[in-house]
This record gives sequence, C-alpha cells and structure tokens, in this order.
Amino acid sequence: MRTARFLAALLAACLLPSTPAHAAEPVTVNVAVIPTDSAAQVYYALDRGFFKAAGLDVHVTAMTSSSAIIAAAVSGSIDIGNATVGSAAAARSRGVDVRFLAPAGLWQASAPTAKVVVTKDSPLRTAADFAGKTIAVTGLADLTYDATRAWIDQSGTPATATNYVELPEPAMVAALKAHRIDGAVLIEPFLTAAADDVTPLVAVDDYVAQRFIATGWLASDAWLQAHPDVAARFAAVMRQTAEWANAHRSESAEILLRYTKLTPEIAAKMTRATYGTALDPALIAPVIANAQKYGTFPAPVSAADLSWTPAK
Repeated sequence: MRTARFLAALLAACLLPSTPAHAAEPVTVNVAVIPTDSAAQVYYALDRGFFKAAGLDVHVTAMTSSSAIIAAAVSGSIDIGNATVGSAAAARSRGVDVRFLAPAGLWQASAPTAKVVVTKDSPLRTAADFAGKTIAVTGLADLTYDATRAWIDQSGTPATATNYVELPEPAMVAALKAHRIDGAVLIEPFLTAAADDVTPLVAVDDYVAQRFIATGWLASDAWLQAHPDVAARFAAVMRQTAEWANAHRSESAEILLRYTKLTPEIAAKMTRATYGTALDPALIAPVIANAQKYGTFPAPVSAADLSWTPAK
C-alpha cells in the first residue's frame, strides 16, 4: 500500500506544470534612462509586472544624456541603457562596442515629440535666421544635432554657419531665457513644460525621415555575450510593453506620473511617445545616413551592425 501511495505521489509531481528556471531566482538588471516619455517603457514594465514575470529584477537609474549612459554601459556600472540611435552609432564608429537589443521611441511625423524652440520675444523664425546664432542640442554626435543641421541646410544656409552647444534638456530653457543661446531642441515632456516660455518653430526630426527609431535599449558587446538569455528576456519585455503602452495611453500616463516629476497637466497636453515593437535595421538606417552625411562618424557603421539579435 505504501509503495502504491509513493508511486501515485511521484506521478502527480511529474504532472505538475514546470516552473521556468528564471522564475525562482530573478536576475538583477541595472538600467539607466533619461527620464522622458520615450524611455518610459521600463516604468510601465515595472508597474505592470512584466519584468517580474520574465524573472528580471530591474533597477532604474536616471541619467542626463545618451553619452553618459553609453559610457556607463561600457564601464559596467549599468547593464542596459536607453540612448539615441545617433549617439550609439557615433560611439560604435569610434570603436565603442555597444549595440541595441530593442527599440524604444519611434519618431513619427504625425506625432512629433521634439521641436526647435525660441523664446517668446525672439525674432528668429526660419532656419536661415540662425546663421551666426547658437542652438542647443542634447549631444554633438546625436540625432538632435544632425537633424538640426539638416534643417538649416534646406534653407540654403550652410549648417556650418550656425553654432551648436551641448546641453542637458533641463538646462535649455534657462539658457534660452538668459540669452546664452538663441534656440534649442526640446523633447517631450520638456517641450510641453516650457510652453509658457517658448515658441516652437519646427519638428526638426522630420528632416531625417518621416518615420524611424529614434531611441533604443543598448548594452555593451561584452555584456550581451555574457548574458544573451537576460538580454533576450529584456528585449521580449520591451516588445510586450511597447504593444501595451501604444494601446493604453491613459493608463500609461498614470504610471508615468508615479515615476517622474511630471504634473497631470503636462502629461495630458504633451505629445506622447510611440514605441517601436521590432528592432528593424531599416528604421535605424535613416539616422545613420543623415549623420554620415555630416561626417559625424569617423568610420562607417551599419544599422545591422548596431543591432543585436539572439543567436539561433
């Protein structure tokens, strides 16, 4: 009888659904972001429990620029970071081994999330007006810089006729009001937050393409090689989160307010980010092509080389 009971218990145990290995021991992943809507996928994934379900214990740190995030990824002080495609491509062209494992913010001309702005009393209105003037961008090797130069060029005025300085987004409006700069490229939510102080002129990224991946989630080659399973899980969560966030604007806005310093008024008025659901090199290529046009990269870099995919 005891033998029969033992065999029955053993059979029942074998029939129980297996638990994924990662569910028992969550893997810690340190992630850095610039706290903007385009990087808010991590907040949604945390709040919705997507990371937990994937066996990932994600810790988020706010940083001020893509270049700082890339440096942190390479040094090993973070595992994954959110950065602009232009900054990542520029870094890789200089021998800095980083690659994207998932897309983040998707630029769409129908819903612009970045614009060149000036103060309310500024006489500057066109690209040609910025000859001899200074525009602040988030980095001198990133998307905002190259897109602004493309906008200046189309006016017939050489992009080199304008001066460019690198400033973090939170410092741009103060610099404008103090007349240390003449224009700035503001992204959301800073664009909407500054509505009382600035006049938007142009959605400058339209001069790169009408649709492309603007930001993404990257890691160093060394980390990706050492943690391919974790990288694949993180990428899958970002895809899941992108699909959820694109379809649930009001719910995601509530989460965004809990994780950032946004006010309900700004969250309600700002142009919300659209998130990419696939790391398509064809949607990375326009950013690289525009940057290469201006000689931003010391060596060629391809969209495919900048994209990581799990080994099959």
